Amino acid sequence: MKHVYAFSNVALYKPATMDSYRDIYPPSAAVDGDKTTAIHSSTEVSVPYHWWEVDLLNSYTITSVTVTSRDCCPGRFRNFTIDLTSDHQTAAPVTQRCHYYPASFASFVTITIPCDQTLTARKVKVTMDSSDDRPLDINEVEVKGLHVCGNHWLQFTLDSGLKRSETPLLQTDVESIPACADRCREQINCDAFQTLTSSSTVTCQLFTGRWGANISDSNWKYYSFSG
Repeated sequence: MKHVYAFSNVALYKPATMDSYRDIYPPSAAVDGDKTTAIHSSTEVSVPYHWWEVDLLNSYTITSVTVTSRDCCPGRFRNFTIDLTSDHQTAAPVTQRCHYYPASFASFVTITIPCDQTLTARKVKVTMDSSDDRPLDINEVEVKGLHVCGNHWLQFTLDSGLKRSETPLLQTDVESIPACADRCREQINCDAFQTLTSSSTVTCQLFTGRWGANISDSNWKYYSFSG
């Protein structure tokens, strides 16, 4: 079996900063792997926008950002932008938008937000309009990324006639096999997927890990990140 670079949460334990914060809610709490801790911008600072940013310390290909809201104050975290900043050594860094989220979060929910396009960046920034004095407070931020040195692993390898027999991470119906591949890239724990095509739809199953228990089945197509 060949070694493969897989997508993972590349923000975990990385250095984080924000425009302001209350002492018991430091910016590092959003990347500590604990969804019961939170960040909270200072209520003593009046600014048009609050922001939080994580430095991934290396350049990564990023497909999605997953956010967990706090277990209080439903609707307070809303209308925010996720921006990605590149890490150029010989030129000024370039900032591109991952996604603008024009809605609110309920209490203590985790939502994965796919980037509008796959981007390469070193820093991930969440910016929220605070003109109505709303603080920026969330519990956790996860960034699904792949180190740029592993970009040649972005393609999938097909094992036709192989069916992974264990319980999938997620099963859904999609319109095509490429759409299933996109679902895998969006899910932070997905390393492989398999499809069953019928006359009207494609059954899409996502899996954690490249390999697992499997059986021969000519009706299924199994794809894993390739080396």
